[in-house]
Amino acid sequence: MTEKLHLLWVKLQTKLFLVIGLLAVNILQGQYKPVVHRALLPGEIPVTVPGFYGEPGRTYVLTQDIVSDRSALFLGKDVTLDLNGYRVVYASGAYDTLKNPGFEKGLDGWDLSKAPGAKWMNTLDVHVFVGDKLLSLEEGDEIRSAFVNLPVAKRSYIAMVGITGRHFHDAKMKGDVKNEMKLSVYVEDERGNTVECSTKYQDGEKLSSPVLQRSPRLGGGYIYAHLNGLPAGKYRLRVKADTDCLVDEINILPAMDVGIGIIGRTFALGHYDHLYNSAHTAFFDYTADAASGEPVSFIKPVKGAGIITIRNGIVEQEAKGAISWGIQSTANDVHILLDNVYIKAHGVNSTAADLVQATINNCRFDVDNPFLINRHGSSFYAVDIRGNKRSEVSYSEFNGGQGCLVFKGKHSSVHHNFFANNQAVTNHYSIMAMGDSSRIFNNRIVPIRGSGIEIYTKKYIDIFNNDFEIRSSPPTCEYGREDYSANAIRIADYGAKPGAPNGAFGNRVFNNRIKITAINYEKPEPYVPLSWAVFYSASGGDNDIFGNDIEIVHTAPASKALATAFFITGGTNGLGGNFFNNRIRSNVPAFWIAGKYGGTIRTRVANNVIIKTEGALADYKPIRMGFEYCKNCIAKEVVIENNQVINDSFGIKVEGVGHSYQVKWPLEIFVKDVKGRPAVGKKVQLWNNRDSLVLEAVTDTLGAVASTVTVEDISPEKQVNANPFRVKADGKTEQFLINGSRQLIISPGKKKK
Repeated sequence: MTEKLHLLWVKLQTKLFLVIGLLAVNILQGQYKPVVHRALLPGEIPVTVPGFYGEPGRTYVLTQDIVSDRSALFLGKDVTLDLNGYRVVYASGAYDTLKNPGFEKGLDGWDLSKAPGAKWMNTLDVHVFVGDKLLSLEEGDEIRSAFVNLPVAKRSYIAMVGITGRHFHDAKMKGDVKNEMKLSVYVEDERGNTVECSTKYQDGEKLSSPVLQRSPRLGGGYIYAHLNGLPAGKYRLRVKADTDCLVDEINILPAMDVGIGIIGRTFALGHYDHLYNSAHTAFFDYTADAASGEPVSFIKPVKGAGIITIRNGIVEQEAKGAISWGIQSTANDVHILLDNVYIKAHGVNSTAADLVQATINNCRFDVDNPFLINRHGSSFYAVDIRGNKRSEVSYSEFNGGQGCLVFKGKHSSVHHNFFANNQAVTNHYSIMAMGDSSRIFNNRIVPIRGSGIEIYTKKYIDIFNNDFEIRSSPPTCEYGREDYSANAIRIADYGAKPGAPNGAFGNRVFNNRIKITAINYEKPEPYVPLSWAVFYSASGGDNDIFGNDIEIVHTAPASKALATAFFITGGTNGLGGNFFNNRIRSNVPAFWIAGKYGGTIRTRVANNVIIKTEGALADYKPIRMGFEYCKNCIAKEVVIENNQVINDSFGIKVEGVGHSYQVKWPLEIFVKDVKGRPAVGKKVQLWNNRDSLVLEAVTDTLGAVASTVTVEDISPEKQVNANPFRVKADGKTEQFLINGSRQLIISPGKKKK
């Protein structure tokens, strides 16, 4: 099977699995349901046109679809908007786009007369981005697009150029982002004149078109010129490569629209430099005063605490756009209730909702957002809930997006939802959990591609009773020539000191069902897909991972692709987590302690059941420790205790040097009298093979003594295996081995069981 056919087969499998998952979740859980239009009740106010609806205490009811070529509706405080089974359609109209923006149809529609170095290339051969093709430019090359008709005057458009950027380890990058690719974006009118836009933003006036000699953030993205205040007409892009560049997905799109807006204040921060620095932008086109955030006169800003309810209908973005939202709120003290709302959004950085705090129930969010302008930071998920107050998301469905949900409110809850992330950029998980003391439970998480849940520098979050199906990710723009991992759950704080404010600790992951399917992608050859059930890179304090049921199915265990249930690399200067009472079925090692990204310290792995499954290699070991190509991947003070192995024997594959760890097993000694009855109150002593006394105790009412015994004690200074042991009880002495959980019976006339 060719690599292209293999990728198509993987896509088909994931889509089929998604359909099955959607059917299952719709049977088991409540989701959005269409409603029949109803007549208005006394006192309700009909909504028939776009505009502002803000009389406190009133219920506004749609009596027809509301359609706008820009943003559609704006709400005041303490109102209810009943969509009544109708649609709110924003960015509607005859918006034009380039017919071949991503070079999938070759060079049709492009003027390359001033680009002698331009080459049409396969993304898999040179650098993954969006689609199968891109254009390679040499320094100094200039290209022009066909004309695009911009039908609506004096509104925001984005003239954007997708750019892969360099891989961090590229020879030209030299590990320094100052060596990133650079390009300039110009816009020309139908007479061929360069369009210049000097735009007033919140932080002052800037030249927003053209934008000159800009680079993407690490991981690639889009560089754009912000057009506004222009007459309707035909416009085209001119792109100049200021270094060698790889460009893709070039277009002019309507931007900065909302289906429904709640304005506390506007944030007129729409320049490329603003999004490069992850600034929050909102309601640019509805700003009267950029510095103060005062909206235009027909919109009354929302002040103070309140509740806004939106229910029973569809919010839909018609034209493919950019930097737009189905629903957006900047009213910091207003809680948004979304009940039975279906939001459809598509375009670059186009998402379903951007809210401060919310209760979301029985909703559906379909987001087709192929890539991000800037993947850094925690925004432009399908749904962003960015306030620090409690929110709840339940019985809802998330399809697509660069990440599905991010929430930041403490004591929030996310439960009984379905998530199908379609993640092309790094660290945009299905759920980004950023609210301390929150709970995530009873969700089904089945990414089309990408990962499940991440806790980053947060505390006391419980993740439980969730169902994950994770597959190895295809190569990505940022990591298409090196390692890249897809994970069910990640806990990270990047080397935080114990107890530090930025530490991730006190979190619990329990009673989840996780299935990982590891797939090898042969091309690009340097790409190494990694697949982990739990990616643990925290050191600021202990977290407990227990009682989970995990299955790892590696489809090609002898390939370069790597997988494990627990990948533990939190660093050697803190605490390394507790992993206990989990059940793992796997044809590759269940634990990789001090894996290839770094070491760990004070990790405890205890009382897990590891079942070797079909397809394991001949040198299979249930635990892997260290990485032979990494000097810093060292396990320190690790405790490995009473882990049962089925279909094989216990063993550790140790790579590298400098590790320190103990292997411990439970031991029960039963002392009986001549009649086989428990011998109570008898002294029991246990020595290791160095004649060190390791246990001295008296039998209990069952004639038993129980203890956990250190069998192996390994460090750079010593390599101790304490076998064989010697026990003395009731005048009898016996010698025996401990290579697993052990019970020993001592009685007259019997040596051992």
